[in-house]
Amino acid sequence: MGLRAEIICIGDELLTGGTVETNSAEIGRFLRRRGVAVRRAVSVADSLAAIVGALREATEVDLCVITGGLGPTSDDLTSSAVAKAAGVDCGRLAEAVAEVEAALARRGHELDPIQLRQAEVPVGAALILNPVGIAPGFALEIEGRLVVALPGVPAEMRSMLDSVAELCAEHFVKKGWSGEPRARQIFRCFGLREAAIVALVEPVFAELGLVGEASVGIHYRAAGPEVDLTVDVEELEIADAAALEARLREALGEALYGLGEAGLAVRIAECLKAHGLTLATAESCTGGRVAAAMTGIAGVSACFHGGIVAYHNGIKEKVLGIPAEVLETHGAVSEPVARGMADGVRAALEGHADLGVGITGIAGPGGGSEAKPVGTVDIAVSDGEASHYRRFLFRGDRSAIQRDATAWALWMVFQRLRERGLSSVDLVD
Repeated sequence: MGLRAEIICIGDELLTGGTVETNSAEIGRFLRRRGVAVRRAVSVADSLAAIVGALREATEVDLCVITGGLGPTSDDLTSSAVAKAAGVDCGRLAEAVAEVEAALARRGHELDPIQLRQAEVPVGAALILNPVGIAPGFALEIEGRLVVALPGVPAEMRSMLDSVAELCAEHFVKKGWSGEPRARQIFRCFGLREAAIVALVEPVFAELGLVGEASVGIHYRAAGPEVDLTVDVEELEIADAAALEARLREALGEALYGLGEAGLAVRIAECLKAHGLTLATAESCTGGRVAAAMTGIAGVSACFHGGIVAYHNGIKEKVLGIPAEVLETHGAVSEPVARGMADGVRAALEGHADLGVGITGIAGPGGGSEAKPVGTVDIAVSDGEASHYRRFLFRGDRSAIQRDATAWALWMVFQRLRERGLSSVDLVD
């Protein structure tokens, strides 16, 4: 049985732009991996009426997860709102008081009576311990739905998700919920627009009779130069799912770089580690974003030892060894400089850089010219055997240009590994 869920995120700051809401995405991923389909996620203000209204609208789900509004201030109204929706009172739970006191003691703080507001939960609710923060969460059944309230601080919310899974297992086992994710295939693609991916794969679904009444769930997600194609295959026989995968691999060709959830940086790291290779970065306009993408991966120290942010020409010259006359003649944004940065970082980090990537460009909003407009980015990858270079003209604001430059730099590294026969399109999740 597949469960349906709704996520309600609470806080005025989410609606005014003061805070970017990320909890729903993380909760959605967590639930999906356990076979729970999220049908809607909403953000509401710190208002009793707004929270109660959102709860009353969430009638067609089995699980409702709320984040935010569990603190000690007057605008923390989640407990009161859930109690009102359930038709019960709020009470100060002794176990919750003990948890708040213990959390404050661990921080070396004395108990402030205001903090005890965090111990007030709807009567009949089960407590969810908070191992990171102060405010505990709680769970309460309302008209057949399990309503779970968690703190809005992402780290606290994240630390409590396993407890949510345990509650769901206890609550929904009688409904036949297994907690297993829905069977699906994710095809990760790069360099083609979403419409081009659609044009390649839709004939495959038609050819295999997976349209109309026999259709499978097909989902596309575009993010910059990447497109993910996700296919729900739980209704297919194993042989049919394998046949579909083979045909989609063929149709997508070189644009397909992997299966599963792992992104490009993870796949590069796995490939480098498998072959005992290291990567180093020399970045100008991206300001270390390629290095950040790599170092965001656990265990990457085995294949990424360092990088250089060479924003000023003096750093390009003194640290990366690019001759002053090259910089003067061709400019910092040029093919010779990009290639020189890729080679230079390999030399500067000798013994720690089998592959080097160099990135130089104009991220804007100023600094462009007719010959080199804003968005011009030169990228080179070198491994001592070959040096590959490409010039790009990216569109968008500074952040978008830096994002796309980072993505294409990673892609060029992956392509060089593929060219050497070291990478493969497989599942590394």
